[in-house]
Amino acid sequence: MEYLTRIYMYGGVSVKDVESSKFIKAYAEHLKRGDKFKEPSWVDIVKTGFTKELSPYDRDWYYIRAASILRRLYIRPFTGVGGFKKIYSKKNKIRVKPSHYNKGSGKIPRSILHQFEKIGIVKKTKKGTRKVTSLGRKEMDAIALKIHKETQPKKKEEIDEIDELNEIIEENKEEKEEEEKEEEKEKEN
Repeated sequence: MEYLTRIYMYGGVSVKDVESSKFIKAYAEHLKRGDKFKEPSWVDIVKTGFTKELSPYDRDWYYIRAASILRRLYIRPFTGVGGFKKIYSKKNKIRVKPSHYNKGSGKIPRSILHQFEKIGIVKKTKKGTRKVTSLGRKEMDAIALKIHKETQPKKKEEIDEIDELNEIIEENKEEKEEEEKEEEKEKEN
């Protein structure tokens, strides 16, 4: 029932209706601007998995990963830390040896999910998995609606107004060019 009622909220736009990369960037900025979600002190030195040699170069990688985890939890609820370890896994290719599959770090998704639980965006189920709460859904759908409005094609009236303004600008450019040509002729004479 919770999933059916969500469709009619916020103009019928949900996280699934928006491009994933745009939503993740927008939600990461939302988390960064807010004062509830904080990045831990170990963020600048931690590796994101066994296959990595260094920590990520992007300073906001923790917020981006948190937004990505929350989006995946929204789309596929009842996912635990082990599921996120699989999602962020990678092949480990070392020179001539055959490549091996290695899971991602478990500390990062666990700490992100704990923070979301404290805020009230995610809650733990009886089985130990997590799902997004109604408050988290409302917040995520509101951001999705904002992105959807920005990326929507413009109405015909707005397009006509823009065309009129472009015509006026072109006329002004032509008049300026004619005036410049007349000034040049006067200078030559």
